Amino acid sequence: MKHDSSRRRARRCAAAAAVLSLALAATPGRAENEQPPPPAAASTERQLTDQIHELARQLEELRSARDREIEELQLRLHKLEEALRAFDEAKQQQELKSLREEAEQLTVGEVEKERAAAAQRDSFTGRARNLQALNPEISFLGDISYDWSSSSHIPDRFLVRGVEVAFAAPLDPSTRFKGYLAAHQEPLMFSPHEHEAEEEGNHGHEHGEEVTLGVEEAYMEWVALPGGTRLRVGRFRQQFGTLNRWHPHALPSVDIPFALRDLFGHDGLVGLGIGLDWQLPRLWASSNGLTLEVTNADNPTAFAGSDFDRPSVLLRHTGFFDLGPDAYLELGLTGMVGPNDASGDHHTALASVDFNFNWEPASRAKYRGLEVRGQYIWSRFGAPDGAVRTGSFFTYATWRLGRQFLTGLRYDDAELPTPEVELFDRPFSTGLRERAWSPYVTFWQSEFVRLRIEYQHATRDFQWEYGPRDDNRVFVQTTFAGGPHKHEAY
Repeated sequence: MKHDSSRRRARRCAAAAAVLSLALAATPGRAENEQPPPPAAASTERQLTDQIHELARQLEELRSARDREIEELQLRLHKLEEALRAFDEAKQQQELKSLREEAEQLTVGEVEKERAAAAQRDSFTGRARNLQALNPEISFLGDISYDWSSSSHIPDRFLVRGVEVAFAAPLDPSTRFKGYLAAHQEPLMFSPHEHEAEEEGNHGHEHGEEVTLGVEEAYMEWVALPGGTRLRVGRFRQQFGTLNRWHPHALPSVDIPFALRDLFGHDGLVGLGIGLDWQLPRLWASSNGLTLEVTNADNPTAFAGSDFDRPSVLLRHTGFFDLGPDAYLELGLTGMVGPNDASGDHHTALASVDFNFNWEPASRAKYRGLEVRGQYIWSRFGAPDGAVRTGSFFTYATWRLGRQFLTGLRYDDAELPTPEVELFDRPFSTGLRERAWSPYVTFWQSEFVRLRIEYQHATRDFQWEYGPRDDNRVFVQTTFAGGPHKHEAY
């Protein structure tokens, strides 16, 4: 405020000096022979001159005061900058000191733990109670659903889609073991027996009610082989795409996609044999993997079943593309061939391409995310009267709405792959397809309990044991897990 008042006074003095200068300039000059002005005029001129000098002096004082104020302000600004730098340095020193103290505390804690472990190793301890550490980890997993259908041929009831007892144990530093005993009840569908019963006037719904028990997987795996390889031996779900590797209770939707179900059955493709995984050097993708599996061709739908002369062979390449800190893309190419009759004269050849795009923001991975998957399958089923060539695909997208809620949509477009399918309303012919839209909502109550509801609208070119031509279904599913192994998705 003081500085602004000085400026205003300086401007007023300058204006007055300018006015006086103009007045003096406008006064006519006297000639040499002109008579001097009277004393009163001379006195007025001196007064004006004195006022001008006084105004000039005041103006100079104001300028000096302004310069002093500017110097004082610059000095104060310099002092504030120095104080701010000192504060920042003190803050950095304090943070560094805190980090050092925390690191020292952690180091002391690790040293104490190591000393305690060394003392325990040096002391004699009875091992009788430690024998339980040799037992495998055991988990129990359940999958229960209520299925409703608009078709009168399919009963509405609860189903045991699957219960599993899972065993896992490291056998030694180089090998591990996994085993899954599974009991399941196939979804109740329109079966040939029901069709015959309806023709006779009674309704039979015994198909699918029995719960069957079997070994879903049982294999050991060498995980530390040279060259980035891994070898497994036993019965395992094969790497035909990605979803076939997952157990049914771990799928993103209630039921298995039509393309996989029509080709391999409700259980998917499971083989007994050997599998080799090789982590390839980096090629065109961020990471590349190669899988080779040689198994019995005992899938009853796509291959020979229990009787065959030659095994089936599967080869798969997987490319992983890193798209930044929040997203990645995975592409897979799979080929498989195996006999489909007891003599081994005819074969089934399969080819597949699958993709998986996953987006999870690094700062909100538990609350937001998008997963989009899809797979296209080409098949050639060799038969005495000619080969059957088909193409099927499915795709789905799952969006994470929050920590517990997810919603998704799946689309299926599958073509019947083999002439061994029993149809009720026509003989088998190529080009028969079934399509479906399946929206679903999933609620994770916890990592141990999951609830899901799914609606499915299907249209078909035929009628067979898996359903009538067109139908609408509602699935209400709950899955639960007890033990260290939850709903695994490979």
